[in-house]
Amino acid sequence: MSYDTPNSLSLEFIRSLKYQTPFFVFSKEKIAQEYQRFRECFPDARVYYAIKANPEREVLKVLASVGCGFEAASAHELHLLRELNIPAGRIIYGSCVKPASQIKEFYDYGVQTYAADSFSELRKIAATAPGSKVFVRVRVEDAGSAFRFSEKFGTGSQNAVPILTEAKQLGLKPYGLSFHVGSQASNPMAWADALNTISPALLALKEAGMEAEAINIGGGFPCVYASKNNGVTLESISQRTLPQLQALPYEPRVILEPGRRMVAASAVLVSSVIGRLRRGRKTWLFLDAGVYNALFEAMACQASIRYKVSSLRSDLTNEEMSFALAGPTGDGLDIITRDTRLPTNIDVGDRVVIHDTGAYSLALSSEFNGFAKPAVYFV
Repeated sequence: MSYDTPNSLSLEFIRSLKYQTPFFVFSKEKIAQEYQRFRECFPDARVYYAIKANPEREVLKVLASVGCGFEAASAHELHLLRELNIPAGRIIYGSCVKPASQIKEFYDYGVQTYAADSFSELRKIAATAPGSKVFVRVRVEDAGSAFRFSEKFGTGSQNAVPILTEAKQLGLKPYGLSFHVGSQASNPMAWADALNTISPALLALKEAGMEAEAINIGGGFPCVYASKNNGVTLESISQRTLPQLQALPYEPRVILEPGRRMVAASAVLVSSVIGRLRRGRKTWLFLDAGVYNALFEAMACQASIRYKVSSLRSDLTNEEMSFALAGPTGDGLDIITRDTRLPTNIDVGDRVVIHDTGAYSLALSSEFNGFAKPAVYFV
């Protein structure tokens, strides 16, 4: 099977590569193009890439070169940005619960914007980053998302005024509100609905003399994997979100924090078949890359994250059949998928391309059972 890929990641181009498998190939052009799509769909917004999706140095360099900001959640991520000389003004410390020592590192670097969703976090920020700007993360509906955050993060919208009032009393600058509709959101109305939820809080802030300067609508923008093809595009999201922004009691500055959507489609993973075996009624292909060293989400989120797969055989048969794909480790959980269609004549030594693997692949990879992480190339 074949799928649309960036020109620099066409199957013809990938077939010409002689690197030892497994390896990732990233398109710098595709990363830059995705950033521009966000800017076009949300023209007045400031975009901050959520580094957790993929902290590769080259990814950060490409995004820095096109003017993107960055949402960091640890001192380690701050160090990556510091090594690239990213100005502090382009960084947000977006985690709601942070080690005090790491807050100080961000503050010492000059970062001025921090997230919080509790009074205890405010006190921590006030003690280690005095005078900084704080936005409060509000809990919103995320039931339609593959990965839900509302259980772990966010306060009720009725707490926004008390928390930001406390922030002001502690010498911090009340900056605004934030929310996250959950990763891989399946409803294009999710962001608009969330804005409707927090609208009363924005009005209450204004009445309390603390009109929000910014509203951070987070990430969650979906990537279309093999298992998800519901037609939710950035355009369909913005068409619903922008009118709701305009309907708010007033219009704060808008911030976006895309992670997965910014980088997922920018990369493919190339892997070799190391075994073809019949197990019961299913034919299995064992690959030299699996869920531990490359595709952890395929195990953790089976049926939510299923990748498109193509064969690189030059003598493709027109006939296809269903295969299960497994990784090389001795662990029974190392299964990428139990059902993907590939040419019937695929065999040991052949290469396959696993698409849309730019997000949460390298960031979650390990060397479990002694299998190294794949090499990484940028084109």
